[in-house]
Amino acid sequence: MRKMRLGKGKKAVLAVCFLLFFAMIAYDGTTVRAAGGLSEKTLTMTPATQKKLSISGAASKIKWSSSNKNVATVDAAGMVTARKKGNAKIKAVYKGKKYTCKTKVVYGTYTTSDGITYKDIKESFGASGRWFQKSLNGGTYAFTGTDGSAIYFKVAGSKYVDVSFVSNAAVATPYFSYSIDGGNVKRQKISKGRISLGNTKTHYVRLVIDSMSESENRWGAEAGVGISGIKAADANGVIAGVLPQNATIAFYGDSITQGVRAMSMALAPSGTSATHSYAWYCAQQLDLIPYFAGFGGSGIVQPGSFNNCINTIERFSAVRKADNFAADVIVVEHGTNDVYTYGDAYVSEYKKVLQLLHKKHPDAYIMAMIPFTQIHADEIRKAAAQCKSFCTVIETASWQLSYTDGLHPNKAGAAKAGKNLAKKIASIRKVSLVDGD
Repeated sequence: MRKMRLGKGKKAVLAVCFLLFFAMIAYDGTTVRAAGGLSEKTLTMTPATQKKLSISGAASKIKWSSSNKNVATVDAAGMVTARKKGNAKIKAVYKGKKYTCKTKVVYGTYTTSDGITYKDIKESFGASGRWFQKSLNGGTYAFTGTDGSAIYFKVAGSKYVDVSFVSNAAVATPYFSYSIDGGNVKRQKISKGRISLGNTKTHYVRLVIDSMSESENRWGAEAGVGISGIKAADANGVIAGVLPQNATIAFYGDSITQGVRAMSMALAPSGTSATHSYAWYCAQQLDLIPYFAGFGGSGIVQPGSFNNCINTIERFSAVRKADNFAADVIVVEHGTNDVYTYGDAYVSEYKKVLQLLHKKHPDAYIMAMIPFTQIHADEIRKAAAQCKSFCTVIETASWQLSYTDGLHPNKAGAAKAGKNLAKKIASIRKVSLVDGD
């Protein structure tokens, strides 16, 4: 048989192949690859997000570290967690060789499935609604006396987040609601502040103070709920504040705006829900952020459980002025409780409310909604006609809602009312609804 001869070039190539093959054979017979480079040399992240780094071919433990743990941390598996705006170097050491990933944490925006766009902020949470700073039990907290006030934050690296509330409610334990990544809201008492996120990925949390008793003294005693802390249950978890960028729709109203008896006949927090009120459903349809100022029994003239509308616009309580805020749309849902004032006197008081709202929000669309009972309908139309350059009447007689007690819409009735109102507002603002209706 004729022997095959190899040229010098082919012999060299074959020798290299043999060397590479034997270099991949470990002493125990397993195949390994020589370590390559770091999977990322640079990273740009936003707070409360994570990114996994690795070294290709690494077969043993890698030692990870961060040059600035306030900005970004890294665990033993190479998972980088961005914590706050700034710069850090994520370092890896493997078999004596050093690797570096330059990491920059910047602010960004993100839109959740419910159409709310969030922007990163330096605070631990963002807020919308009627919040103020209040000293209570030796501490000072973000505090609200109004159902529907909300906070916003995101979480990464933890399956659970614990929200600690401080309460100045004397009548009954309030409820809060929360939504994860724009999903459906869930309700629970503030005494149970743990929120389940499902996994350790980045999640956006929208938390609403959902219901307090109508009998709480919010005007004189500033009854309400504060936020004393938000903490990831996992030690590696991180919380970062976000703030919605969508425009605001403000609702000034009574127990119907508050969501009283939306859940059941109970005149208690268990039967009340801001996130099941017509106001909430209307804002959802329009991708707007609701600003709630609904208080049971109140009216244009009647003070009810808080105070009349004009004082509600001006004040958070008897001793505290209300903050200014920007509103794109304002809805006035009042009249049901005004059973002692009629005629021109009522028109005059209603007109004062409309004029004050226009003064504070000159660019806002102001909607004078006829009460579902149709009480004061003619007087509201008359007051709005005198302010027609900035006010529109919303007729409600044909809505055919369902109620818990003949006065307060139940969940289905509130959803229908919210959708009907949103259609009216969308036609005036010349925008489309979320569902395309």
